[in-house]
Amino acid sequence: MPGVALSHLREELEIVEGDHRARTMLYRYGQRCGRALVESYALSCASLSEVKSIIEPIWMEAGLSRIKIDSAEESEMMVTLEESIEAKDGKTCEFAKGYLSGIVSELTGKRYEVEEVECASDGYLACVMQVYEVVDNLRAAKHAELETARKYNLESGYSYLIKEEIPDQAFDIFVDAAKHGIPCLCVTREYPEKVKDRWDVKATPFLWLSMDQERPYSRDPSNIALLYSDMKTFITENQGCVVLLSGIEYLISQNGFPKVLKLIQHLNDKIAVTESTLLVPISPLTVQETELKMMEKELRSF
Repeated sequence: MPGVALSHLREELEIVEGDHRARTMLYRYGQRCGRALVESYALSCASLSEVKSIIEPIWMEAGLSRIKIDSAEESEMMVTLEESIEAKDGKTCEFAKGYLSGIVSELTGKRYEVEEVECASDGYLACVMQVYEVVDNLRAAKHAELETARKYNLESGYSYLIKEEIPDQAFDIFVDAAKHGIPCLCVTREYPEKVKDRWDVKATPFLWLSMDQERPYSRDPSNIALLYSDMKTFITENQGCVVLLSGIEYLISQNGFPKVLKLIQHLNDKIAVTESTLLVPISPLTVQETELKMMEKELRSF
């Protein structure tokens, strides 16, 4: 991305979303761009040592900076970026961090995050990045498959609206899929550890809709873009999966109905092209009748 375009994008995001949200969105967008670039080349590496040997020509495609790998160990790499176009504008290198994270993650098939230890915008000679491996909380886990037939056989490629005051049936459908070997992701307002114990799905990945950001699986409910990015990644990487979005009422209270409806529409498209299944339980009494009708037009009623 040209420096001027990146600078303009950042300005627009800061105006619309505020500084903190803008930095997060730039990082996430950088990750997606980095992953997409590596995917287009169909490249892969078995270790960070291999990444070190091929990353420079890949990195130079974007024109973000010059890159130098200072060290590459088993699960950590130190990188120096010189002449960063973001730092020249007096900003931290959020897009470059995400871009580096995306490239390394896609090359290795593991999840790597990036922290900027030093930035030229703070007076340092160059920008120093720490690339480190983290546990992928969205990696689909395998349960011991039940030999019995599945209780529910919903048609794949569709999203389902399940109207109930307490989402017991939605969870029953979800657990039935998980215990029959289907890749599953649960997005919930309820504390995941309690849900895992109650439904005996301890190996299933969860995202918790919570303002408490101390847990690695926590997601800010007001950050729809980040939530969509995580859900989209899981759906894309696990075709034929089942995703449960429990807590839609909470998302509406934090973001307003139009934004949440748009989230569902985008997810619906991903569900369709990957032959996956989305479950959306909702308490009809918590939304207006017109809003419920709009959701019924987007989703199949179960």
